[in-house]
Amino acid sequence: GTGGRNGIGKNKDGKGGRDVEVRVPPGTTVRELHTQKVAGELREDGDRLLVARGGRGGRGNAAFMTNKRTAPRLAERGEPGAKRWLGLELRLVADVGFLGKPNAGKSTLLAS
Repeated sequence: GTGGRNGIGKNKDGKGGRDVEVRVPPGTTVRELHTQKVAGELREDGDRLLVARGGRGGRGNAAFMTNKRTAPRLAERGEPGAKRWLGLELRLVADVGFLGKPNAGKSTLLAS
């Protein structure tokens, strides 16, 4: 994900980082690139998997106000987003299979 933005003055907090979304077809397996550990599988259309969260936005000056300090000149930095190296593996599943003896005309049937 992307990094969070820094907090600023005028009672504003920093904007949170975006989670990055990658569209893949159903049947995709997500693996850690270095360890080959399975991070998740997307089996059906519409499945979602969060693998790298965007960074949290920093707190603005309103978070540091007290009774004595009504307009602090202090803000917090945003946090960086998560970074991961992933591999995508697509498994294709056939809807139909042809069985038959050798030279029975299976290829001829497909070609016509």
